[in-house]
Amino acid sequence: MSGKLKIKSLIILLYCLILVGLLGYSFSQIDLNLTLSSNPWYQTVQQKLIILGYFQRPASTSIYLCLILLLFLFQLYFIKEAKRGMLSENLVWRLSLVSAAILLFSYPAFSHDIFNYIFDTRLMVTHHVNPWKYTALDFPQDLWTRFMRWTHRTYPYGPTWLLITTPFYILGMGKFSLTLLSFKVLGSLSYLICIWAIRKILTLHSPKDASFSMVLFGLNPLIIIESLVSAHIDITMAALFLIAVLLGMKRRNISAWIVWVISGGIKFVTAFTFPAWLWWRGRKERAKNAMVLMFLLVSSATVVAVLSRELLPWYLVTPLAVSALLPRQRATLHVLLQTFTAGLLFRYAPYLLKGEYSAWVKTTREWVTFLPILGAAVCLWLRKKNFSLSSS
Repeated sequence: MSGKLKIKSLIILLYCLILVGLLGYSFSQIDLNLTLSSNPWYQTVQQKLIILGYFQRPASTSIYLCLILLLFLFQLYFIKEAKRGMLSENLVWRLSLVSAAILLFSYPAFSHDIFNYIFDTRLMVTHHVNPWKYTALDFPQDLWTRFMRWTHRTYPYGPTWLLITTPFYILGMGKFSLTLLSFKVLGSLSYLICIWAIRKILTLHSPKDASFSMVLFGLNPLIIIESLVSAHIDITMAALFLIAVLLGMKRRNISAWIVWVISGGIKFVTAFTFPAWLWWRGRKERAKNAMVLMFLLVSSATVVAVLSRELLPWYLVTPLAVSALLPRQRATLHVLLQTFTAGLLFRYAPYLLKGEYSAWVKTTREWVTFLPILGAAVCLWLRKKNFSLSSS
């Protein structure tokens, strides 16, 4: 084995160890009302992690920030290797499989949304009521409400999400831990489908960029956190949208429209791409411009969602998925998106440190969210200005 190959193997091993560290750290944020297992060994480890997450907050926050920074450093290394042609598509796929396998068993540490997804389906399947009309508060005797947030709200998503989650809820066989794992499987499968679809799409219209795009999306720390750890709805919406794009690339327009409708019927964000689909209609010569238009429309829909509610890290999942279809020559866009993902993940740190949404936490998280992208924008502007001066 050559020296370079040994170094790459060591880096891959270290990357996997960081994922294992993230897996362990996720259980430091477990809900205090939740017992996933009564096994004595598990309980001993869990209690120590709870002490870290809830009573040693400065140390917990430092660990979180270290994990995120290390994940970004590893992604940067893999991006450089992909640009040099030294990282095969198969290797990126294997890294994605390993990431999904390790984090399948992680606890959804940074969001309670998955518990709401579960209970929304539970309202329909177990309680036999309309989730658009009933809330978790209407069933106070149901012990599963203990792990939820926003128990007062009715079902806020589209109808196709309920159709998708129902089989996964049934697979849980009425056991909370098994149902939680089943919904985590849905998130992991959606993540892998995204990477598979990105690979297939790039192979059709820009083969030299396939490995780069797979790394750009699949090994992005925000995607790892929000799809594999927290298993947000957005990763499934993105997966179906990418399948629709792939079918469109193959001129299977009817199938593409059907899958696009299912994706748009989950959370409506991808439904905003209707004008792009209407203009594109699978024409090969329009494919690249159609993807740019899709990215702009999805980004606009995301901005609308942010303005109507608040900025949440997982909102960037779908724009990142679509941006991965754009060639690597759009370096400025990719740099800005990557730095923005860093800011969005730093957004969790103030709350991890304080454990409450105080005025200081709310102010600080806005600063840490936007400083990275502002810094990147300034650096890119200075670099362009210096290049212009040196050329003149």
